[in-house]
Amino acid sequence: MGKLDWKWIGIGVLIMAALGLAAAFVFGLVMGPQPGVTDPSQIELTGGQMAVGALLNVLAFLIGGFIVGLKSAGRTIIEPGISAAIAVLILLVAMGSFSVVQLFTAGLVPFVAGVAGGWLGERRQGTTV
Repeated sequence: MGKLDWKWIGIGVLIMAALGLAAAFVFGLVMGPQPGVTDPSQIELTGGQMAVGALLNVLAFLIGGFIVGLKSAGRTIIEPGISAAIAVLILLVAMGSFSVVQLFTAGLVPFVAGVAGGWLGERRQGTTV
């Protein structure tokens, strides 16, 4: 494994955070208002709604990884995964719910989606097989 490109990790964090917020916004639009709910902890999601939320989240990190892999110079595959994990870390800290277990459980799928997106972006760019 080569040297990590910290510039693209930083850019990736910004891209992933922006796409994550966009996914949350789209999910909020899809969900619509829930009558009588005044506190976010009162929101109840059906299995289908959770699946839509998870799909939007995975797509955000996959697309973010793809963008980083496509636009970065050289071979940048692991960097989008690290960017996704850092974006999740920032979100967990901002929400006040950070723990190592939370980071692992909430960050694993975004990390994998970021790496997969990075690989797809590099393939599209033509720098990896």
